[in-house]
Amino acid sequence: WEGIHPDKYVDWILPFIKELYRILKPSGSFILNINDCIKNKCRHPYVFELVYRVSKETSFQLYERLFWNKMKGLPANKRFGDRVEYVFVFCKDAKKMKINIDEMRVPYTEGALDRYKKPIRKRFVRNEDGKDHEKPNKDWKPHPNGGLPTTLVNICSQTRKVADSHVAVFPEKFVDYFIKGFTDENDLVLDIFAGTGTTGSSSKKLNRNCLLIEKDKGYCEIIKERLEI
Repeated sequence: WEGIHPDKYVDWILPFIKELYRILKPSGSFILNINDCIKNKCRHPYVFELVYRVSKETSFQLYERLFWNKMKGLPANKRFGDRVEYVFVFCKDAKKMKINIDEMRVPYTEGALDRYKKPIRKRFVRNEDGKDHEKPNKDWKPHPNGGLPTTLVNICSQTRKVADSHVAVFPEKFVDYFIKGFTDENDLVLDIFAGTGTTGSSSKKLNRNCLLIEKDKGYCEIIKERLEI
């Protein structure tokens, strides 16, 4: 089953996104993980059309665009290996949006740790507007959670059985990353295309409340078994 044709996808999903805006808290965020597809040997641009129309036809603000490096994928003849998917972070109000950046830090490289051992005379940092400025020289120490995250999210996809009946490639670690980064304990996480309940599994593990919506009865049974409900 190929799903919604890319020519019709944006018109199909926009009503859902408008409803998400309506119910989202001012401090909340909408995380959209999506990928494009090949039609007539070329990349179909519906993802870019969707982001543009969300920005123009709703009051959502595009806070960030990230790239999920799945780190593996099937080879393709006469094409570049496709190992990246898009992740767009939308919000109602960037000043009020909840973000726990320290929960999204990544392990330091050996080179970065070596640089921490050397004294520095000046230190330059980049502010939220992308401009560099000099920061007063203070003790330069590694953060216990690692280095600040980049727009490249390196989390390996996986192939495993869920509830002994369904093969899932969407890694729970990927969902953990965004739940920890954009919510606190006891917050409510909503997944309107729940599938086999990976978002629910992560939410339960991380002490978040979760609301899952899924129309496929078979998937609903998997969710019940997986979440023990």
